[in-house]
Amino acid sequence: MSVESVSLQVALDNIYECYEALVDRAQLLVDGYWNEWREHNKKIFSSGLKPGEDGYQNTGRLAPRLKRSKITHRVYLEWLDWKKTTYRKFQNPRSGVHIKPNKREGYTWTTISKKANTWEKVLFDKYEPLFKSLRKALALMADQISMLKSAIKLLS
Repeated sequence: MSVESVSLQVALDNIYECYEALVDRAQLLVDGYWNEWREHNKKIFSSGLKPGEDGYQNTGRLAPRLKRSKITHRVYLEWLDWKKTTYRKFQNPRSGVHIKPNKREGYTWTTISKKANTWEKVLFDKYEPLFKSLRKALALMADQISMLKSAIKLLS
Protein backbone atom coordinates (compact mmCIF):
# COMPACT_ATOMS: atom_id res chain seq x y z
CA MET A 1 0.00 0.00 0.00
CA SER A 2 1.19 3.46 -0.79
CA VAL A 3 1.63 6.26 1.73
CA GLU A 4 -1.37 8.09 0.28
CA SER A 5 -3.71 5.12 0.65
CA VAL A 6 -2.52 4.54 4.23
CA SER A 7 -3.22 8.15 5.17
CA LEU A 8 -6.62 7.97 3.47
CA GLN A 9 -7.37 4.79 5.42
CA VAL A 10 -6.54 6.59 8.69
CA ALA A 11 -8.83 9.47 7.70
CA LEU A 12 -11.56 6.98 6.77
CA ASP A 13 -11.29 5.28 10.16
CA ASN A 14 -11.56 8.64 11.96
CA ILE A 15 -14.59 9.72 9.94
CA TYR A 16 -16.23 6.34 10.45
CA GLU A 17 -15.80 6.66 14.24
CA CYS A 18 -17.39 10.12 14.15
CA TYR A 19 -20.20 8.76 11.97
CA GLU A 20 -20.95 5.99 14.47
CA ALA A 21 -20.91 8.54 17.31
CA LEU A 22 -23.51 10.61 15.41
CA VAL A 23 -25.62 7.50 14.87
CA ASP A 24 -25.48 6.80 18.61
CA ARG A 25 -26.54 10.39 19.35
CA ALA A 26 -29.41 10.11 16.89
CA GLN A 27 -30.51 6.85 18.52
CA LEU A 28 -30.51 8.54 21.94
CA LEU A 29 -32.71 11.35 20.59
CA VAL A 30 -35.10 8.88 18.97
CA ASP A 31 -35.31 6.93 22.22
CA GLY A 32 -36.00 10.16 24.11
CA TYR A 33 -38.84 10.99 21.73
CA TRP A 34 -40.30 7.49 22.09
CA ASN A 35 -40.19 7.70 25.90
CA GLU A 36 -42.07 11.02 25.96
CA TRP A 37 -44.52 9.76 23.32
CA ARG A 38 -45.26 6.56 25.26
CA GLU A 39 -45.76 8.49 28.51
CA HIS A 40 -48.32 10.75 26.85
CA ASN A 41 -50.10 7.75 25.32
CA LYS A 42 -50.20 6.08 28.76
CA LYS A 43 -51.80 9.22 30.21
CA ILE A 44 -54.46 9.09 27.48
CA PHE A 45 -55.20 5.41 28.19
CA SER A 46 -55.30 5.88 31.94
CA SER A 47 -57.63 8.91 31.73
CA GLY A 48 -60.54 6.56 31.06
CA LEU A 49 -62.19 8.98 28.63
CA LYS A 50 -64.06 7.54 25.67
CA PRO A 51 -64.27 9.01 22.15
CA GLY A 52 -66.79 11.81 22.02
CA GLU A 53 -66.35 12.87 25.64
CA ASP A 54 -64.94 16.28 26.55
CA GLY A 55 -61.15 16.24 26.88
CA TYR A 56 -60.68 13.02 24.92
CA GLN A 57 -57.51 12.82 22.83
CA ASN A 58 -56.52 10.24 20.26
CA THR A 59 -53.39 8.24 20.96
CA GLY A 60 -50.21 9.20 19.15
CA ARG A 61 -49.44 8.21 15.59
CA LEU A 62 -46.23 10.06 14.75
CA ALA A 63 -42.81 8.74 15.78
CA PRO A 64 -39.31 8.65 14.26
CA ARG A 65 -36.97 5.75 13.63
CA LEU A 66 -33.43 5.18 12.45
CA LYS A 67 -33.17 3.08 9.33
CA ARG A 68 -29.88 1.59 8.16
CA SER A 69 -29.73 0.74 4.47
CA LYS A 70 -28.38 -2.75 3.80
CA ILE A 71 -26.84 -1.78 0.47
CA THR A 72 -25.22 1.60 1.17
CA HIS A 73 -24.92 1.24 4.98
CA ARG A 74 -26.23 4.79 5.36
CA VAL A 75 -28.41 5.70 8.30
CA TYR A 76 -31.65 7.57 7.66
CA LEU A 77 -33.70 9.39 10.29
CA GLU A 78 -37.31 9.27 9.16
CA TRP A 79 -40.82 9.84 10.52
CA LEU A 80 -43.45 7.10 10.46
CA ASP A 81 -47.20 6.92 10.95
CA TRP A 82 -47.96 4.19 13.51
CA LYS A 83 -51.76 4.33 13.17
CA LYS A 84 -53.60 1.14 14.00
CA THR A 85 -55.41 -0.21 10.96
CA THR A 86 -57.05 -3.50 10.15
CA TYR A 87 -54.25 -4.27 7.70
CA ARG A 88 -51.49 -3.60 10.24
CA LYS A 89 -53.18 -5.98 12.66
CA PHE A 90 -51.89 -8.87 10.55
CA GLN A 91 -48.52 -7.23 9.86
CA ASN A 92 -45.50 -6.77 12.02
CA PRO A 93 -46.64 -4.30 14.71
CA ARG A 94 -43.23 -2.62 14.51
CA SER A 95 -43.80 -1.50 10.93
CA GLY A 96 -45.22 1.93 10.29
CA VAL A 97 -46.06 3.87 7.16
CA HIS A 98 -43.20 6.09 6.00
CA ILE A 99 -44.09 9.78 5.72
CA LYS A 100 -42.42 11.38 2.72
CA PRO A 101 -40.56 14.63 3.41
CA ASN A 102 -41.04 17.81 1.44
CA LYS A 103 -38.41 18.13 -1.32
CA ARG A 104 -37.20 21.58 -0.31
CA GLU A 105 -37.68 21.88 3.43
CA GLY A 106 -37.65 18.23 4.47
CA TYR A 107 -40.07 17.32 7.22
CA THR A 108 -42.36 20.19 8.19
CA TRP A 109 -45.46 20.29 10.34
CA THR A 110 -47.64 21.01 7.30
CA THR A 111 -46.62 17.71 5.70
CA ILE A 112 -46.75 15.81 8.99
CA SER A 113 -50.01 17.28 10.34
CA LYS A 114 -52.08 15.23 7.89
CA LYS A 115 -51.01 12.09 9.73
CA ALA A 116 -50.41 13.33 13.29
CA ASN A 117 -52.56 14.45 16.21
CA THR A 118 -52.44 18.04 17.41
CA TRP A 119 -50.75 17.22 20.74
CA GLU A 120 -47.81 15.70 18.85
CA LYS A 121 -46.84 19.12 17.45
CA VAL A 122 -45.05 19.98 20.70
CA LEU A 123 -42.86 16.89 20.45
CA PHE A 124 -42.30 17.42 16.72
CA ASP A 125 -41.23 21.03 17.25
CA LYS A 126 -38.89 19.96 20.04
CA TYR A 127 -37.11 17.14 18.20
CA GLU A 128 -37.25 17.95 14.47
CA PRO A 129 -34.62 20.77 14.54
CA LEU A 130 -32.23 18.34 16.24
CA PHE A 131 -33.07 15.61 13.73
CA LYS A 132 -32.62 18.00 10.81
CA SER A 133 -29.07 18.93 11.80
CA LEU A 134 -28.23 15.27 12.43
CA ARG A 135 -29.62 14.29 9.03
CA LYS A 136 -27.36 16.81 7.30
CA ALA A 137 -24.29 15.72 9.26
CA LEU A 138 -24.97 12.03 8.66
CA ALA A 139 -25.46 12.58 4.92
CA LEU A 140 -22.25 14.61 4.60
CA MET A 141 -20.20 12.09 6.54
CA ALA A 142 -21.64 9.17 4.58
CA ASP A 143 -20.67 10.95 1.35
CA GLN A 144 -17.15 11.45 2.67
CA ILE A 145 -16.89 7.79 3.64
CA SER A 146 -17.97 6.61 0.20
CA MET A 147 -15.58 9.06 -1.52
CA LEU A 148 -12.65 7.95 0.63
CA LYS A 149 -13.42 4.28 -0.02
CA SER A 150 -13.42 4.84 -3.78
CA ALA A 151 -10.17 6.85 -3.55
CA ILE A 152 -8.49 4.07 -1.59
CA LYS A 153 -9.57 1.55 -4.25
CA LEU A 154 -8.05 3.74 -6.97
CA LEU A 155 -4.75 4.15 -5.12
CA SER A 156 -4.41 0.46 -4.19
